[in-house]
Amino acid sequence: MKVTRLEDIRRWRRYLHKNPELSQKEYKTAAYIRAELDKMGLTYETCLDTGTIVYIDGGSQDTIILRADIDALPIREMNEIDFKSENDGVMHACGHDAHASMLLGAIKEILGLKESGGLRVNVLGVFQPSEESFGGANLMIREYDFKKYNIRASYALHVNPDFEEGKLVTRLGPIMASCNEFTIDVKGRTAHVGLRENGLNALNACVNIYQQIEAITVYDLDCKHTNIIHVGKMSVGEVMNAVPENGHMEGTIRTYDSGDFDIIKKRMEEICSGLGLASGCRVDLNFKEGYPALLNDACLLDLVEEAALKTGASFEFKKEPYLLGEDFSFFSELGPVNYSFVGIRNEDLGYTTGLHTPTLQMREEALVYGVDFLVELVKAYCN
Repeated sequence: MKVTRLEDIRRWRRYLHKNPELSQKEYKTAAYIRAELDKMGLTYETCLDTGTIVYIDGGSQDTIILRADIDALPIREMNEIDFKSENDGVMHACGHDAHASMLLGAIKEILGLKESGGLRVNVLGVFQPSEESFGGANLMIREYDFKKYNIRASYALHVNPDFEEGKLVTRLGPIMASCNEFTIDVKGRTAHVGLRENGLNALNACVNIYQQIEAITVYDLDCKHTNIIHVGKMSVGEVMNAVPENGHMEGTIRTYDSGDFDIIKKRMEEICSGLGLASGCRVDLNFKEGYPALLNDACLLDLVEEAALKTGASFEFKKEPYLLGEDFSFFSELGPVNYSFVGIRNEDLGYTTGLHTPTLQMREEALVYGVDFLVELVKAYCN
């Protein structure tokens, strides 16, 4: 970094960490980001109330997107630090405070590059709300006219305690999974346990549906593909001495292959229909499609590796993708995308706990690599 100071990153990140806000409620967060952009002399557009889009004109026909998410999670922080969350029960447990800070730092650096005459590509800085729920990327793309720019590529970073400080990581193809949800409602008929032959047992139906759904990944899908069908919530029955009448199940499906997802949906529909007939219960299956899989484009990979190495960080290609969801995948509708990780693991300080935990912590020094990486990506388009 030549223009941005470590103190800037620390100040941004710690303010945001201290003042986290949930999806679609990031009003103070957005106001703070916009105030910092005002200090840089930049104008910006708003989207979805709390989304902010800043355009830096490099005098080019081409534009690249740098995106950061800004929302927090409904988690009560357990870190004892002087910038601990003051919004009880809400925490930046996924590092979006760091993401926004890295993008602010990169924007400040890019302005310095422009002042020196070295910027020859247009840059869109996108501060995106509601990544943790509601699919804010999808909503932004539907509301904001990104197509008025010639988008060459979109880039995003995520801090990751799986990797040591000073490491940048990406991979070719799938890096994050599609994330879809389902609910199953079973309606039987109650009866006294002493007259159970008069009832239709929703519990038996739910148990059988669960067992058969769990078998789909074993018997219906390519065993070389990684897929998850997970029932995380089930409630059945009313009282202990009656035939259970009502059952409810909720779960998630994670996959990288749209063909696999189609097979899963078809098999689940067949299972629920068949168990409805076998049990006599009414079985209602509903899907809520969420985020598509995030696939890194091959055409950006060499550029990403070169940019990462220029930061002085060590660079790694991840062997296996994560089965986590990420709505940055929607940006692939605008053109090629790349999603990479910034290592924040520091075992000497005990910064080893995972994302979405109440003790996630990091040093701001680790974020310098992320700022430099974003700037090197921009420079790659200026040659």
